[in-house]
Parts: sequence; structure tokens; C-alpha cells
Amino acid sequence: MIARFPNKFRKTLSLVLGLGTAASVGLSAPAPASAIPFQDLIVPGIQYFQLSNLSTKQKAALGGDIHQQVRRNYRLGTNAYVNKVGQRIARASDCSQTPFKFYVVQNSSINAFATTGGYVYVHTGLLQAVDNEDQLASVLAHEIAHICNDDLINKLKQAQLAQGAASLAGLDRSNLAALAYKVAIDLPNSRDAEFDADAKGLQYMQRAGYDANAMPAFLRKLVNRSSRPTFLSTHPNAKERIAVLEKKIAAGQ
Repeated sequence: MIARFPNKFRKTLSLVLGLGTAASVGLSAPAPASAIPFQDLIVPGIQYFQLSNLSTKQKAALGGDIHQQVRRNYRLGTNAYVNKVGQRIARASDCSQTPFKFYVVQNSSINAFATTGGYVYVHTGLLQAVDNEDQLASVLAHEIAHICNDDLINKLKQAQLAQGAASLAGLDRSNLAALAYKVAIDLPNSRDAEFDADAKGLQYMQRAGYDANAMPAFLRKLVNRSSRPTFLSTHPNAKERIAVLEKKIAAGQ
């Protein structure tokens, strides 16, 4: 079944699953397990449907484990302004019950990413690139939509199907977090997932009272830079995204 997936996907899975331990891929083991039980996720005999039935608390716990991996690979901080904007959008989202947490990555590149369970990360380079609060809101809304849509969980389902249930069944909590981290960072979301995150993010912005036009405006600004951010290469064509967004705004969607 693994032949059905892109080479980058297969390499990511082989790197984490094939080597066996978090330390083997240059990542330290996460902090001690929290009080939230994960036995139903990682005991032998794991089945595909279990990833489809994670509770909000279990997703938050998995996000917390992945966060330990992120902390070991990035310089992180918090920012009251980013948190204020993020929480405002989170309250207007389809998964407002999720305990969202927003972190700033000390990195000059223009980028942002999300994992699961409410964990959103924004690079300092992106904070310097936005012109106003609405543009920042557009980025956070897009990342929040990825979380509400369970896009990382869906990529883990692909991993489970590609390697077989038994492969993920053998992972302890540390290795599961290592796999999820690698999938979140190294495996791009699908074209459909990106367009859906744009559409949902647009709705969240509007519900929260932000100017929806800021989303295509910020994308246009990035496209017009002399040096385009590298993350655009892992997303659908930016000009197509702008056209779709502007059509939705004009139609009141």
C-alpha cells in the first residue's frame, strides 16, 4: 500500500517508523505522559477507526506531546498580542471547545504552522511581514482551520494505512509524538486541505469581525515579494488561492 503515497511521504514514514525511536531521528523523548490516558490509541491492536474518534482532550494531549518535540527544535516564546488575536478567532471557529495555544517561533522566515489539539505556531518573520492585525488574523484563521478540520489527524490516518495498523500499534507515546511531529512539519497538506483551510479561515475571520479581504491581500503581498517565502512552494498556486478567495468574498461566502 505504501506505493500509493508520494516519495516524500514514504521517506517521512520510513525515517520515523523504520528507525524505531525518537532519539534515532535526532529528537529527544517528550516530557512525561500527562494524566490524559492514551492507552486506547497506542496499545497493540490499534485500528484505523480509533484515530477518527479521538476526543478533544486526547487531541490536546497529542498536541502537547508534539509540542515537546517542537520545543526541542525551535526557539519558542509567547506574545500577548498574537494570543489575543488568535483567541478571538478561535472563539469564532468550529472547534471553539479546543484549548488553543499560540506560540511565536524565533525564526526570520515567513511561515506559520499548526499541529493538533489547539497548538499554533507563528514565525517572527511572518509577524514582521504583516501590515496590520487583519492580515495576522488571516494567517491564524487559516491555521486554526487546519486544526478544526483535523488535517494532521487525517495525515496520520494515511500513515496508518500506508504502514498498516500493526506498525503504529508498536509505537509508544514518545515515538507516536515523533511520527506526528515529522508528519506535521515535513508532509505538506493536500491541495483540498489547503483550499478548505482558506475557506474555513475566511468564515472564522468574518465571524470574529475581521476584514476578510486581508487574506487575499496578504497572499498577494507575498507573491509580489522579490523573494517569495519557501512555504508557498508547498501550497497550491498562490494566485489561484487569491482568485478563489476573492470570488468567495464577492459572493458573501
